[in-house]
Amino acid sequence: MFSSTIKISSVSDYIVPSQDCIKPLMKNVKLQLDDPSIQLKPNLIQNQNNVAKVSLQDCLACSGCVTTAETILIQTQSLEEFLQAIKKYQNPAIGISPQARASLSYVLNFTDSEMHSILQQIFQEMNVKLYDMTEYMKIAINNSIQEFKQTNITPLLCSECPGWVCYAEKTLDESIINHMSKVKSPQQIFGAIQKKNHDYIATIMPCYDKKLEAVRQENNEDINIVLSTREIEQLVKDYIQKLNIIPKQIELQTMAIYDQEYHNISSNNYVDYIIKSVMKPNWTVKQNIRKNKDFIEITIYNENMEQQSIFARVFGLKNIANLISQMKTKTCKYKYVEIMACPLGCLNGGGQIQIQKNTEKANDLIPKLKEIMISQKIQTDNQYQNEQNMYLTQFKHIKNENNFQW
Repeated sequence: MFSSTIKISSVSDYIVPSQDCIKPLMKNVKLQLDDPSIQLKPNLIQNQNNVAKVSLQDCLACSGCVTTAETILIQTQSLEEFLQAIKKYQNPAIGISPQARASLSYVLNFTDSEMHSILQQIFQEMNVKLYDMTEYMKIAINNSIQEFKQTNITPLLCSECPGWVCYAEKTLDESIINHMSKVKSPQQIFGAIQKKNHDYIATIMPCYDKKLEAVRQENNEDINIVLSTREIEQLVKDYIQKLNIIPKQIELQTMAIYDQEYHNISSNNYVDYIIKSVMKPNWTVKQNIRKNKDFIEITIYNENMEQQSIFARVFGLKNIANLISQMKTKTCKYKYVEIMACPLGCLNGGGQIQIQKNTEKANDLIPKLKEIMISQKIQTDNQYQNEQNMYLTQFKHIKNENNFQW
């Protein structure tokens, strides 16, 4: 019963057929992708004598060309492609997000710890090193805290969600996009760090749009392939039977940063950690639901109950549109906004395993997945807890790179 909102086709990737292609050679010519086996949506570019070639990156970057990017991505970043690729490399690795692992745990009826041990055994059989991506989430959050404290941009908009980024780049202009955080997502930080140790890197994510994120040009092919939770479900089931795997209880990291941990939502709680970083003794926090529970205002007050700052958590494209309207009319009062395209957040991502129980609604399921994700964790030493590097990205439509200076 997962929402498919995050899917590219639902966030205006296929915008207006009448738009001209932004590639100069593409006007009134036949589109020929690198892989002729890929089936496209209707070919809106007329065939003449000249033939132009575009890459997958060109199609994903376009503001409204011929096809939905998701069609291309699913065919070029598939499980079959992954299984073939790992045979060609000496030292492949794969990272799994806590949200994806929670989905597998629930469907297969294991604890989070047991599920990770099962995945370790499966990928070890394939000669693939498995990583828990929690510590890379911590790096992204710490980077975001540093960025927030140094920037003059208000509001600063979280940019971890590739569905939101894609929506913004295709429909909004520089006045909004230059408010977006420059911090790389945990997926891309994982790739940037581990590509030094591995010659092929994959991830398992709750979101199909993470495939799009991985092929963005500025990410330097840090991630070779992204698989959704749904794509690996049957593989895991098959290997459990094939190997007669016995699950083990292993130690998994908490999301605690400076001994503080948040699980208010099903994503990565950026806004909570940022608020914690600016709080002082005897200050208080109050939350206010706006139009629905996916649009939350969070206000902090000093010891005299004087308002200091207002933050927000905004999930779902309708709520995002409301936020953008506030920004355009200069009525937005937030210092930082955590944004996710999926209603209810990443645990409700379009790449998660669909639950076949008709009575199980997303509103009921998400708390169960969240409980799986946060239980039986311990505070362990983080290999990158003293990481000082900033992992930054960039976005389209920014004419002056100085806009990105903090």
